[in-house]
Amino acid sequence: MIFVVSIFYGCKNKEEKYIKVDLNSGAIAIEKSGEYNVYNFSNGIYEKVELGYVITSFDSQSGNFIFNQNGEFKVNYLGEEFLINENDNDNIYSAKLSRGGNYLSYFVKNGYLDLKIKDLAENKNIDINSNVYISGELLDWLDKDTLVYYGVDKNKNNGLFIYNIKEGTEELLYKLDSGYVEYLKVLDNGLVFLQEKEGKQKYLKFINETGEVSYSLNNIVEAIDIEETSNGVFVLGKVENNNYSLYELKDGKIKRLVYDFPKIINLEKGLSKDSEGNILFVGGEDIDNQKIYICIDEAISSIDVEDGNYYFIEYN
Repeated sequence: MIFVVSIFYGCKNKEEKYIKVDLNSGAIAIEKSGEYNVYNFSNGIYEKVELGYVITSFDSQSGNFIFNQNGEFKVNYLGEEFLINENDNDNIYSAKLSRGGNYLSYFVKNGYLDLKIKDLAENKNIDINSNVYISGELLDWLDKDTLVYYGVDKNKNNGLFIYNIKEGTEELLYKLDSGYVEYLKVLDNGLVFLQEKEGKQKYLKFINETGEVSYSLNNIVEAIDIEETSNGVFVLGKVENNNYSLYELKDGKIKRLVYDFPKIINLEKGLSKDSEGNILFVGGEDIDNQKIYICIDEAISSIDVEDGNYYFIEYN
């Protein structure tokens, strides 16, 4: 949906209007013959949103979003649009909005991945006083002001670290006893990571914002994506002695939800969820004929929408 929003500025009685885009969780972008269109998801139906660009990430609290227009990555902050990185906009990786949409994190590749943080209200980068070498793109926003990432600091502490943007402070949140982290994501209640120890034993661990482990599972081989909803925790990945599929974690047990319908799941597309907490994924009978599927009460069904190449829009 699209709204016209008016903003009044104090005693000058100055009014500015801008177009506000409102998307729901589960929204997608569809590519067909090189053209992209955005579709919102509401009441089990996808509806096209008329835009001149492709939204890749959307913050529901602020309405701010990251988008691609004519090959350029930009940010829409309260109706104001600007390039993510004016100096090297073609060399941006893993751009993420903070929860609340006031900050933007992204990496620039200069032989290595260099983390940048932008204050969107000021449209300027913030200096980061970090002592941690971040591993790859294993970073997420823990809350509106705090980043969490995996790496090793100058004291050789191997673990998850948090960085508070407002205070400019960095702390060790969780120290690994051995091994390394393969996957990291912030959920609605805390965060989850996949740790591989010596001997290739892997542990999927759920911790809270103070670093305490609330739950651990040791039979996950690979985690492609994870979503938490009011209905439970869902993992797209591989379990020991089983295949890549969609799994549900519930009451300390893991249950496979997809067997032969659909026959394949497109792992690269990851997972999404609708506003009711139902899981969405991409799959099909073969690699050339794919659809969007929804899991409601462990039952799988396809959703009618225009054919094309589907991309879930990242949603805070």
